[in-house]
Amino acid sequence: MTHQTMVHRTETLERTYAASPMRVFRAWEDPEIRRIWGAPSTDVEIRNEAADFRVGGEDIQICMVGGEPVATVVGRYLDIVPDARIVYSEAISEGSTLLGVSLISVEFIGVEKGTRMVLTLQTVAVDGSDLLEGVKVGWTNALDNLAGVLVPA
Repeated sequence: MTHQTMVHRTETLERTYAASPMRVFRAWEDPEIRRIWGAPSTDVEIRNEAADFRVGGEDIQICMVGGEPVATVVGRYLDIVPDARIVYSEAISEGSTLLGVSLISVEFIGVEKGTRMVLTLQTVAVDGSDLLEGVKVGWTNALDNLAGVLVPA
């Protein structure tokens, strides 16, 4: 019998938003705006513990459900080109247990009616974690939430 300790998946999620690449990029850059749209479900509230949006910078977000922490996400920015791309890693933990790690690459492409955003999500779940589907669903919901944040006031 074999024991598989790591499972990998790559997903590409695309959205087109009726907003300029600069405006869409700003929604990623601003930690308070990202906290609002970045929740993976309606049950989860994001608490920012640290926000340092620069190459080499680190974000720490706590996912809260009913006022209790359920997961910690530590992000590290690897590449940032304003209004064009962001590449960063996320380590997702529950308490002191690492569930998995994602490499997230985001492209902001100007199109006639706004921005086409392409997010490539490469995730490894460790030690039997069922993280893969949760990460995909969470990002799908977050990108849908982003559309609501970008609606003109």
